[in-house]
Amino acid sequence: MVPGTVQQLTILLILVLPGVFYQAVRERLRGALAGEQEPQNRLVRAIAAGALLDALYAVAAGPWLVRLLAGGGDGPIAGVLGQPRRAGLAALLLIVAVPSGLAWVEAVWRRRHARARYEPMPTAWDALFHDRGSCFIRVRLKSGLWVAGWLGSRSAVSAYPQQGDLYLQAQYRVGSDGRFLGKVPGTAGVYVRASDVEVLEVLLPPSAPAAEGEVDDGGSSGEQ
Repeated sequence: MVPGTVQQLTILLILVLPGVFYQAVRERLRGALAGEQEPQNRLVRAIAAGALLDALYAVAAGPWLVRLLAGGGDGPIAGVLGQPRRAGLAALLLIVAVPSGLAWVEAVWRRRHARARYEPMPTAWDALFHDRGSCFIRVRLKSGLWVAGWLGSRSAVSAYPQQGDLYLQAQYRVGSDGRFLGKVPGTAGVYVRASDVEVLEVLLPPSAPAAEGEVDDGGSSGEQ
């Protein structure tokens, strides 16, 4: 629903946006949670967080906020219209800075008190390929077949919440024991679904990183 009046817009800003910024920063630092992927759940959580923050604001600085909004004039937001710069600064502080700061503090506290190291990646698939440079990928499918290829600048990897899949820009022939046998002639790449994977290996080039087109088949065949 789009706000139709200034009063409705003000209520939206006050009730929802603090929670939206808190949730966005919290998700950025902690990673996406499965329970927050549904739009209605995200909206409810944002409203709840915003209402809690508004209650804290009212307790800590209620009279000041009322004077800022009303300003002693006609209308519920006469003070905002009379002092736009001051109102804008207060909005940045209460709607953006404070919720974002609370989310950051919460993330730091959780990391310090967590029993195990937490990565802000929603899945191990995302963590494996995040900032991954060019490399060879060797996959054993659930059917027992081996698939291998080169992960380079023209390859693609899915990210959460999409279903895991992988496109390797060049395919390599693989023996029954997983040994590289050379590049497939005329290869234009190979596609692999994560749901079909039993084992996935990341293999770095055997020598110092070279230009992508300079990776030869002979060097890769020695990888195990």
